[in-house]
Amino acid sequence: MDSRFINVVLLGSAFMVLFTAFQATGMISQSALEGVKNETVNGTSFHGSGYISMAILYSFFSLTNVFAPAIVAILGPAVSMFFGGTTYFLYVVSFIYPMTWSYYVISILIGIGAAILWTAQGVYLTKNSDDMTVSRNSGIFWALFQVSLLSGNIYVFVALKTQIIDRATRIPLFAVFSIVSGAGLVLFIFIIWRSYVEKRRDNIPPIEEPKKSTAADIVQTLKVAVRLLKTRNMLLLLIPFSYTGLSNTLFTGVFATCIGHYVKYGDTRKRLIGLHGLLVGCGEILGGGLFGFITKPKTASQKALMILVGCILHMIYFYSVFVNFPFDSAQKESTEKPFFDFSATTSQVITFIGSFIVGLGDSSMNTQLMNILASRYKQTTASAFAIFKLVQSLMAAVAFFYAGALQIQWQILIVVIFLFFSTLAFFAVLFDEENTEGIAPLVTNISTEEDDDDTGNRNYSSLVES
Repeated sequence: MDSRFINVVLLGSAFMVLFTAFQATGMISQSALEGVKNETVNGTSFHGSGYISMAILYSFFSLTNVFAPAIVAILGPAVSMFFGGTTYFLYVVSFIYPMTWSYYVISILIGIGAAILWTAQGVYLTKNSDDMTVSRNSGIFWALFQVSLLSGNIYVFVALKTQIIDRATRIPLFAVFSIVSGAGLVLFIFIIWRSYVEKRRDNIPPIEEPKKSTAADIVQTLKVAVRLLKTRNMLLLLIPFSYTGLSNTLFTGVFATCIGHYVKYGDTRKRLIGLHGLLVGCGEILGGGLFGFITKPKTASQKALMILVGCILHMIYFYSVFVNFPFDSAQKESTEKPFFDFSATTSQVITFIGSFIVGLGDSSMNTQLMNILASRYKQTTASAFAIFKLVQSLMAAVAFFYAGALQIQWQILIVVIFLFFSTLAFFAVLFDEENTEGIAPLVTNISTEEDDDDTGNRNYSSLVES
């Protein structure tokens, strides 16, 4: 069997195992920490917030994205993924005996580690692919990665059977997740070992190490990014970039907490957070296959249709949350009546249909966004994706900062406004007849004229693209 194919499968498996623990932890973090606040350890109580933690995480993730390619170039992708994955392991372990100061410090570390991990993943996947296998390998990785949404949340649904995630429930739950994330690190160690062995085999072509990134490479990418921000289409795309950060915060963090806070759902309502995550994952996986591989939209009209479908699905989802949940459920346990006071069974049916729908709609919009960036900015990929990740992460951080203060109806209003204008921005970019690659002459002007530098820029582009 092809050695590089094995590497891709191993890469996807490592991410699947690591994120099985992390994604489920992120879903229940706010509810778990509310249980910790009722405890006193060594005379001190816990005052941390899952919302604030995620805001810190995304803030440092966005900032570190600028420097992550240089770090990966120095350490190599395999070692970088191990160090990045270690911060995820520490984050999960911190929930066993959480302390306020250490919890926020680890939130900073995982923000830094996440940027390094995902940059290294892109480099490693690229180095194990060629023009004939890149689509296949990307699909394999994506499919394996999305399975993490299913397995971890299934365990949450089965394991949580109490009204409050107390000490007796939390410690065994996160002990299991810690073991799972530790298993993910073992797989990353295996990747390091394979990389070491392959370099020394005479009969198997070694995986080429990425060229060292320099400060000049980073400055180059930032200069191109500034030039891109002066173009009409990139300014328009800032709106959907922002929307992806805001919406992801709402349905993975805030809405999951609302489910756990709705007293009407009974004493075992915390376990329903796992069911929500499971159905979001099902929607993401089905949507990824449907909108990315089966339909394969090529023309602007076909892509616009996919975006419109995603917009409609998200509108339905946001309306269902608005009418189905108490407005204060994002902040505390709630017995208030929602806009429409359905029975508990009917309310849960609406909730979990919405969970599947939002995953389906999210995959629809994200696949087309990636398509636009990859096809319209071929000569400036590094800068385009750097802008995307920076804006998305910053808006996710902003959304988590206000999640604990704004009632759910105002959070929905903010996201719906961005959704409406994001859809219009998508259409404006898709049906723009001007060549987006008109930025290329600008890139040339600020690039050095030497071939070696051009090669370095293309290499740096591949590093940031992840």
